[in-house]
Order: sequence, then C-alpha cells, then structure tokens
Amino acid sequence: MTHRKPVALWAVPRSVSTALERVFVERGDFKVFHEPFSVSYYYSPERRSDRFAGTEAKEEYGHEMILGRMLEVEEKPVYFKDMAYHVAGFMSREFISTFTNTFIIREPAPVISSLDMFWPDFTLEETGYEQQHRLFGLAVENGEDPAVVDATDLTEEPEGTIRAYCEKIGAPFMPEALSWEPGEVPEWEMWTRWHEEAQESTGIKSQPLEDDTEVSSGLESVYERCLPYYKDLHEMRLRPAD
Repeated sequence: MTHRKPVALWAVPRSVSTALERVFVERGDFKVFHEPFSVSYYYSPERRSDRFAGTEAKEEYGHEMILGRMLEVEEKPVYFKDMAYHVAGFMSREFISTFTNTFIIREPAPVISSLDMFWPDFTLEETGYEQQHRLFGLAVENGEDPAVVDATDLTEEPEGTIRAYCEKIGAPFMPEALSWEPGEVPEWEMWTRWHEEAQESTGIKSQPLEDDTEVSSGLESVYERCLPYYKDLHEMRLRPAD
C-alpha cells in the first residue's frame, strides 16, 4: 500500500466507533491512533474545555504537534478515530484536507443518555453532532464523497457494512479482522473507562443495537438540537454491501 493520506473516522460519543477502530487495529496493515486530538481539546494550552482544568496543560498536546506525529509515520498508512468536537477549535477546510474523512453516526437518544451517565455536566459541544455535521460539510466542499457509517448498520450487518466501508476508502476487506481476543488496547488507556465493553468484546457480532429511544428527563432540548444533524448525515449513509 503506497503512502497516502491518513484515514480519519470522525465520531460522536458512544457511537460504536471504538469497535470499528478495533477492526483496523486487528488488520495490522494500518498504524492506528486513538482519539489523538482529545488531548488538544482537554489538556493542551489551546484547550477548549475546563473539564480537567486541574491538570497542567502540555505543549506537546497542541494539535499541530499531534498532526505532525501522525504525518511522520511512513511504515504504514495511518488510521485514526476521534470525536469531531475535539477539533472544533481548529477545524477548517485546510486542516481536514490532510485526511481521507469518514464518519460514524448514531441516533442521539442513546448517545445523550449514556453521556449523561458518564458526565452529567456534559456540554452541548461534547455531544459532537454539530461539529461532526460541519466537518462533513467541509469535506464535501473539498470535493470528497465521505463514507458515513450508521452504528445501527454496523451492529446489525457488520460484515456488509465494513465491506462497503473498506471499498469506499480503497482498503482490502479482511473478514478475519472482525473478531479478536478480548483484552486491553494500550492506546485506549487514557479513556479506558469509556471502552470497557469494547475491550471485553470478542468482535463485531451481528446484533441489533439496544437503542433506548427515551431521552432522560431534562435533556429533551439537547436531543432536539442534535437530531437534525444526525438525520441529515443518516441520509448520506453507506448501505451494507451484499
């Protein structure tokens, strides 16, 4: 595989994105980075959140340094998964032109309910829907036709969905990468509490997502803000391959 642009998977939280990322860890033909820009958003001098304000900011977490480290990799093509909102402060057509941009979406109700359990003080930006939609628009303006995976399709028809996704990004489909041994992935260590399910799993199995459509009381307005962005990208989603 010749050296090419890193493949970016832009996600919203709790969207089964780590399972899709895990497939690329298992393949072995990509160098995979896990949420590299999360440290820019939360722990760098340019951070946009005071969630971890008690932690000293580190220069090496600046987004240009993170990007530089990914672009330095030469032995394999790069694949990374990240939350779209992590790049909200420096999102631009120029920035995203560095990547082949792909997206994973999920109906907002379960995302918001799950976020509320982990971070009851989550911000609207941390839901990520608006930023993901904006990123998609910038990619289209750059002439891309980005792959959009819906979490429901990924869990109900994993093989067909990943086959279609690989075809779209020009990577060979490797069915053996859809299953793995349970265990910790070292790159997930910083956010391990969020990925326990993915670490304990043994692969992407064909099963319906248990999407509880009830939005927690008091979060209805957040849901209403996120839903149009989801619906718009849902129209663009990849259909699973036969």
